[in-house]
Amino acid sequence: MIVWGVALVVAAVVVAAAAPRLLTRWAWTIDHPRTALVSWCAAVLIGVGGSVSGVTLVALGGRHGEDPFRLAASPTHGAHLVVAVAAVLAFVVAVRVPPGPEHAAVRAALRTGAAERRRVAGTEIAVVAGERALACAVPGRDRTVLVSTGLAARLRPDELDAVVAHEAAHLTGHHAAVVGVAESIERAVPWVPGARAMASATRVLVEFAADDTAARRVGAEVVARAIERSDVGGAAPLTGVRVARLRRPATPGQRRWRAAPVTSRKKSA
Repeated sequence: MIVWGVALVVAAVVVAAAAPRLLTRWAWTIDHPRTALVSWCAAVLIGVGGSVSGVTLVALGGRHGEDPFRLAASPTHGAHLVVAVAAVLAFVVAVRVPPGPEHAAVRAALRTGAAERRRVAGTEIAVVAGERALACAVPGRDRTVLVSTGLAARLRPDELDAVVAHEAAHLTGHHAAVVGVAESIERAVPWVPGARAMASATRVLVEFAADDTAARRVGAEVVARAIERSDVGGAAPLTGVRVARLRRPATPGQRRWRAAPVTSRKKSA
């Protein structure tokens, strides 16, 4: 049991050390963001699961199989175990990244009816009055795509379709949860370079993945134009990278959706 525990810990350390180096240097992650996200998740599961399982096997090595925690030896052992589990759960809750205040404001607008409901490209969206160019995916029970009137006025119908398809992809892909887990891990172990690399990479990869989904619906060039026109004043740091990625020559696996949308665009409501 101890040998297996040590082997699991060693494997977890190797994965934790190698995964960030490989996944941040390989060029294929740019063209295949969803595969890269799955790879990051797998690395985390192996690293965390391997280390916890390994340490547990080492700690329990040589103990009786029917009562490895020696609960029968002393009534306080059980209480200590409960306290330890509670401490771990409290730590997990403490490092969890809560939703920002903007999400609470959006949900309040949806519940009070302040946001008008419309249908764009087959997706129901909430439209709020405001000059600021804004579009976001709101996860949770009231999951929806929110678009400001200021942004809708700036975009052509096909470009608005692209924005809505991009934000809807965040919802269907549960990207908020993926980013939340990555950022919580970063907060839990900020001294680990791999944790910081994972959080940074995840924030970028979910945008690439959503761009790809939108490009399959309306075409890559339309998505690129929508990104440019949505970024008023060039404030978004990823705008140039996302546009260049969509407009660069496609690889063989991407030609199908880079050239033209797979499905015809529906007329905006």
